Amino acid sequence: MPTTAFPPRSPCAPSSLATPSEGLLHRTPLEAWRQECLAQLAALKAATPVTPLRELALCGLGEARVLIKDERAHASGSLKHRLAMALFEQALKQGWLSPGRPVIDASSGSTAVSEAWLARRLGLEFIAVVPKGTACNKLRAIRDEGGRVVEIENAVHLCQSAQALAEDSGGHFLNQFQHAATASDWQSETSLPGECLAQIAERELPELEAVFLGAGTGGSAATFARHLRHKGLLRHSGPLHHTGPLHHTGPFHHSGPLHHRGHGARVIGVDPEHSVYHACWQHHHTHGTRMTSLPAPQAPNPIEGIGRPCVLEAFDPVHFDDYRRIADARSQAAALWLAEHAGLAVGPSTGTAFAGLLETLELKHARGEALTGSWLLLACDHASRYASTLGDPVWRAEHQSRLAPHRAWIERLTA
Repeated sequence: MPTTAFPPRSPCAPSSLATPSEGLLHRTPLEAWRQECLAQLAALKAATPVTPLRELALCGLGEARVLIKDERAHASGSLKHRLAMALFEQALKQGWLSPGRPVIDASSGSTAVSEAWLARRLGLEFIAVVPKGTACNKLRAIRDEGGRVVEIENAVHLCQSAQALAEDSGGHFLNQFQHAATASDWQSETSLPGECLAQIAERELPELEAVFLGAGTGGSAATFARHLRHKGLLRHSGPLHHTGPLHHTGPFHHSGPLHHRGHGARVIGVDPEHSVYHACWQHHHTHGTRMTSLPAPQAPNPIEGIGRPCVLEAFDPVHFDDYRRIADARSQAAALWLAEHAGLAVGPSTGTAFAGLLETLELKHARGEALTGSWLLLACDHASRYASTLGDPVWRAEHQSRLAPHRAWIERLTA
């Protein structure tokens, strides 16, 4: 099943970082170096094309339009390209980076790949602190960009280990988990949500109903929620609840009145089985407070890039209108389905978002609600980074019985 790629808009012109020549005479060498790095960064951002917006041709979802923002198209291969740019820009403007000193971050892989890519172009050493079990192809990609990898046993101690390494080496810990929400551009038309809304408008697609996001740092959710609120497009209508199992016996057909413009969009989170974010959101939704002392999951999380064993600083449940916990097997089956039926070779976190989208539409159908509007998810990274799992025929054969019921569920909903 092919996808439709919408033509990208032209990238915006770079903002000028030039300063009067006489001002340079009064700058220290360190200040001049930082300004040069910021100018390089601005040039890289200006040369970055708008990533494609694709539409899945699905027959069984009424009049709902399922859209995928293909962030795999970035030069460093993932959604985290935007975050890396934002973190380095913030660190340079704050005076946290110095020549000859390493830049360090804690990551489950994709952020580190993008940070290594950028550090190399700025002439900086980069060190990634990652949990053991991170996909081998991600580690190889970090090293291919000149980065160094430090693996630790317990993912709960990822940030502490990165901070200790920064202190020992005299480098700087970027700390995506603290700064992602504040560093990321959320207001401009060239931000991720700004691009998405512009592309939807250009194609005269229905108004955005919801965006589905898995949280690693929580930065993307904060970016979308702030942008939608800034534009007056955010709807806080609470989660959809149901009791008992949902039974789907055929294609979705819309019933009831169509939604009209002005109702607003929702930000819906999706979480793997072995993560605390869903529980954190539930506590906030019920009690109105952000609970961080939650029991750690009893098993490792196989859905790299999203979900965490503890609540990290940048994760704020207030940015989510609803949150769904997705079975890991369903996430993996959904990623494989997208590759086989839509030609989109994506990682498992994209499968989590797609599964959450389908579950939400299934629930709306069960409630007798119309299936209309645009429903958005992000293609976060490429399946090639998961060659030892999703990309391995032996792994797929070993897990066939576990994945088969979820594949059948997807095929039934989309037929």
